[in-house]
Amino acid sequence: MVTQNVETDLDITNSAHGTIVDIILDKDEPPLPDKNIMNLVHLPSYILVQLNRTHVTQLEGLPLCIIPVIPMSKSFTITMMVDGKPQNRTIKHCQFPMTAAYAFTDYQSQGQTISYVLVNIALPPTRGLSLFNLYVALLQSSGHSTIWLLWDFDDETFKARHNPELLAEDDQLDYLDEITKKWWKKISLEESRNRE
Repeated sequence: MVTQNVETDLDITNSAHGTIVDIILDKDEPPLPDKNIMNLVHLPSYILVQLNRTHVTQLEGLPLCIIPVIPMSKSFTITMMVDGKPQNRTIKHCQFPMTAAYAFTDYQSQGQTISYVLVNIALPPTRGLSLFNLYVALLQSSGHSTIWLLWDFDDETFKARHNPELLAEDDQLDYLDEITKKWWKKISLEESRNRE
């Protein structure tokens, strides 16, 4: 899963997901031993990822939907005590803007249609589960045959009432919508009469 907005116009954004198809090592990387686990000396030059959804045009020499993802750098400042006095230090952090993901939150899945979805809607320890969480989590599949719900979940979660303030806000938006329609109709009639 991509963890930063790399290129929003191309859908290479935070929470976009795909499959790593190759890792291109740094040209200065020493020959690798024939082992299952290898420690690299240098960060790889780039990782080739096949995105599940993207607007990227096919890059020369690469199959469709496969893109190179390069490391990104971020700098931040920390304050630390040196000889009893606070001093600022700048730290530069360089890594690939992605994380291995077999699961992610409803928030991270928004706006995506996922081929097969396994949803855990058990009540979290914070007890912070709402109808909105359920709606987002259940909306990500392409149909009832491609989504499975993990047991055990509380049936009462589906019977909960919406927040009264949010319902009042919906009513207010409906009211404003109606006023706008009437106003627009009045303006349109006046313009029509003026043309005659």
